[in-house]
Amino acid sequence: MLDSFYSRSKRFMNYVFVKHPEEQKMTYFEHLKHACSYSVQALGCSLVFMVHGFVPCLFETTGSIMIQRLHSKLHGAKQHEDEK
Repeated sequence: MLDSFYSRSKRFMNYVFVKHPEEQKMTYFEHLKHACSYSVQALGCSLVFMVHGFVPCLFETTGSIMIQRLHSKLHGAKQHEDEK
């Protein structure tokens, strides 16, 4: 019974923390680093859009450019991993 619990727990932990990063050809910590980096960049985009909302003459194209660059990084990273 304890072995069964251990086996199920191990499969669950693998699914939650390991499966997706391995599919992306990354370790858990590499994946965490990339995800945090993209999150900070997206937060920057959000702030630019918010400022633009209050003062429309500011950052007229900056937010769109930032989003396009972030999309290219995400898409490019995925393509690069697919080539490996």
